[in-house]
Amino acid sequence: MSKIIRAILVLSFLSGAAFAAPWLGLIYKKSLYENHLALLVSGVHPESGCLSAGVVSGDLVIGVDGKELVNVAQIQNVLKDAAVGSKVDIEIFRDGKRIPLTVTLTERPDDISSLTGSAIGSKMASFGKNFYKNGEKRQEAPKATLLDFWATWCGPCRHTLSVLEQMYNKYSGQGLEIIGISSEPKNTLLTFYKKQHASPYPLYRDADQGLWRRYGIHAVPTLMLLDSNGYIKRVWSGAPSFEMLEKLVLEVLEK
Repeated sequence: MSKIIRAILVLSFLSGAAFAAPWLGLIYKKSLYENHLALLVSGVHPESGCLSAGVVSGDLVIGVDGKELVNVAQIQNVLKDAAVGSKVDIEIFRDGKRIPLTVTLTERPDDISSLTGSAIGSKMASFGKNFYKNGEKRQEAPKATLLDFWATWCGPCRHTLSVLEQMYNKYSGQGLEIIGISSEPKNTLLTFYKKQHASPYPLYRDADQGLWRRYGIHAVPTLMLLDSNGYIKRVWSGAPSFEMLEKLVLEVLEK
C-alpha cells in the first residue's frame, strides 16, 4: 500500500443493514492547504453526488459544513447524521480559486472496487448455503468479521488456522465472527477437518470461486477484516501473528 494515505469517504450512518448508507463517493489522499488539512481528490464515483456537484480529480477539498477542514472526522460526523438525499456543503480549491459546492448525498453502492481498485470499502457479498462445518455458529450481528481465504495444501494457511482458533476462542464472545473460505472439494475439506485441524468457527466452501474472483484473491492465505455493517476495512496476504491480528481486530471491535 502507498505511503501516501488513501481513503474512501464512505460511512454508514446507522448500524442496521436495512438502512441505506449515504456517501460522498470520493477517493482522496491527505494533503495541505494554507497549513491545514485538505483532501486531494484522486477519484470520483460516477453515480455520486460529488460528481453531479462538479468535483473532479485534482480538486482539493478544504472545507465542510462551513468550516475549514482540520481532520477527517469532520466529514465522518456530517455523514453520520445525514441521510440519502440530504445535502452537504463542501468547499474545494481549484485553479487558484475557493469554490463552494452543495453535494446531494447518494446511496453508497455495495461494490466500489471499480473505483478503488481494491476490495477495501466494498460490502461483503452474502454467503450461500455451502457451510460444510459449524454453520450454526454464525452470529446474527457480529461487531467484526474475519474472513480467511485458505487451502488445505498451504503451509502458511495451516499456521494461520491455529492463530484464528486462538482469536475465535478469545473474542467470539465479544462479537467477533470468523469464517474460513476454501474452494477445494468437499471430501478434501472434511478429511482435513477430521484428521488435521477441526477449526471451531464456521467453514464455507466457495465451490465456484465466486468470492475469490469478486475480491481478486490470488494468494493464500488472504484475510479480510469487516466492520459491523459488513464493509471491508482491511485486506492482507500472508500468515499473521496473533499479536498483529489482535491489534487489528480490536480496532474494529472496540469502536
